[in-house]
Amino acid sequence: MKKLHFNIIFDLDGTLVHSVPDMHYAINKTLTKYNLKNISEKKLQTFVGQGMLSLSKKVVDFCGGDESLYEVIFNSYRQNYSDQPYRYSTLMPGVMETLNCLYEKKIPMGICTNKRQNVTEKLIQKMNLNKFFTIIVGARDDIPLKPKPNMLLLAMKGFRTTNKMFYMVGDTSNDIDAAKAANIKSIIVAGGYTDKDVNKMGATHTLKNMKDIIKLLGLS
Repeated sequence: MKKLHFNIIFDLDGTLVHSVPDMHYAINKTLTKYNLKNISEKKLQTFVGQGMLSLSKKVVDFCGGDESLYEVIFNSYRQNYSDQPYRYSTLMPGVMETLNCLYEKKIPMGICTNKRQNVTEKLIQKMNLNKFFTIIVGARDDIPLKPKPNMLLLAMKGFRTTNKMFYMVGDTSNDIDAAKAANIKSIIVAGGYTDKDVNKMGATHTLKNMKDIIKLLGLS
């Protein structure tokens, strides 16, 4: 078998996993507790991608709260979501086919996400995806989130390989900009959690569906 010399790092929310339904359940539980109007799943999806604190602030603003509620809502939401981030989540289209193919071809894979580390690990475990990933880097208190390159560089280091060819696969400009800052190639997959035109984000490759990666990388 021809050895393939590259590694792939995936974003999580909107790229591998449709996780908004669980976020939606958790945030509305918090909003109800603090007598704020609930938010639709569709609107919440537009706030995903820059971490829980950013999402919480945007939700408070949208739902008519003031700045004094930012930390309160954030802490309550984080607790609700951390307790059960996997009740309603599902895989994005084409993900399992793609992961299975890459795994069979022995392509090293990892995850780099702005979701908290412990929640990411819990979600990956509950969705039975552990075997696919060499390294998982989630949000931590001591490292800047994407689009800064720090998390991505940490993930790359975690592969412990002399092979320096990396692809970052994501669904938003955070992923593409982080890849550019880390000086690696990027793939953006349409249908994720962005309201921007994916064709204008400057990714190395733009795909309609996750499984298109198989053909793009010459694995079919």
